[in-house]
Amino acid sequence: MMSPRDLFGVALRVLGIWFLTIAAYRGVILIFAQEKYPGGISTPDKLLVGLYLLIALILLAGANGIVRLCYRPDKQA
Repeated sequence: MMSPRDLFGVALRVLGIWFLTIAAYRGVILIFAQEKYPGGISTPDKLLVGLYLLIALILLAGANGIVRLCYRPDKQA
């Protein structure tokens, strides 16, 4: 059975995949919009894709560290 600590780690990774999916979706939309309207893409849209990618990277790569910050260190490790 999974402990709450393990479930929290899984939830962080699922959120990371969710943000990665959103970033990919918005990135594709930006690419198509740039093809249709060259030079017409606003900077906040590009920054939002970058922000989603950064959040996804932090959640996916740093899930173990975040779990350690939120829960006491695991006694088994």
